[in-house]
Amino acid sequence: PGPLGEIIEQLLGNRGKMLRPRLLLTCAALAACGRKLQSNLLFEAAAAVELIHTASLIHDDIIDEAAWRRSREALHRSWGPGRATLAGDLLLARAFALLSRPGRNKNLLLLLERTVAHLCRGEIYQMDQRYRWDLTENQYYRINYYKTAFFIAACCEAGGLLAGASAGCCRALRHYGLNLGHAFQIVDDILDYAGYPEQLGKPVGNDLEQGRTTLPLIHLFETQKQYLKLVRMLPVNTAPPRELQKTLREAVRKNGSLDYALAAARRKQAEAVKALQQLPAGEERRMLAQIAAELTRHFPGTLGGRPVDPEVKLS
Repeated sequence: PGPLGEIIEQLLGNRGKMLRPRLLLTCAALAACGRKLQSNLLFEAAAAVELIHTASLIHDDIIDEAAWRRSREALHRSWGPGRATLAGDLLLARAFALLSRPGRNKNLLLLLERTVAHLCRGEIYQMDQRYRWDLTENQYYRINYYKTAFFIAACCEAGGLLAGASAGCCRALRHYGLNLGHAFQIVDDILDYAGYPEQLGKPVGNDLEQGRTTLPLIHLFETQKQYLKLVRMLPVNTAPPRELQKTLREAVRKNGSLDYALAAARRKQAEAVKALQQLPAGEERRMLAQIAAELTRHFPGTLGGRPVDPEVKLS
């Protein structure tokens, strides 16, 4: 009732592609090997991971002062940062209420508690690295691990836990999810330089504006040192002016830095598919391989100076 009900209604009308619950449910079906599972436990866990994901997006948008999300006005712009923060907190509370009901899997609860802790660690680490133009690839992948890859891996492993799978099966699902998550984030970072706003559901060029050094920019700075010298001349904790942002985006495309990042995404994608070979063959394994393949399927062979196919979408 009241404003809270309207906020929840806005969130329900602005859903993404439900990647994380899809992964959880598909991995559970794969790990079950045809055994019947309790559907209420599965759907409650799937709902919980989507609630956690949505809460994390609300909080991220407040921190980044993002204007819109999933092609709509960001929640904090519609309702103010105070109400948006509390709405995100409420979603987290509801998620853990679902996970902690009597008879629920305690290991699953601990895994998703660790996931939320990692999301917080990743956000703080990323904030500490803002405007660090000399960020290394190792540091970049560390941010990705905490903010994206671990969560996606946890959703996959959660499916195995719910199916009562062996430690080896859960390990393979986790390995698949970690590599899928890294590939997912690299593609997101590529689209920030090469995509259309509607593909990302948020403005392109946002990473530079927010002082985030992602893989395409890291490659540019490592191979074309003159651009690193330019940004090092900026005042501390300052985004590049618009003209320099435009120069950097063009340089990233012409230098082959998007191709470099795309090759990295495809290596992670291949590692994800390789991990599936340790799991039982069947429709669910094929679906997981397809989810990995979709990440880069619509990209051209090279991204140098060319736009991305608008069918590429992330959530």
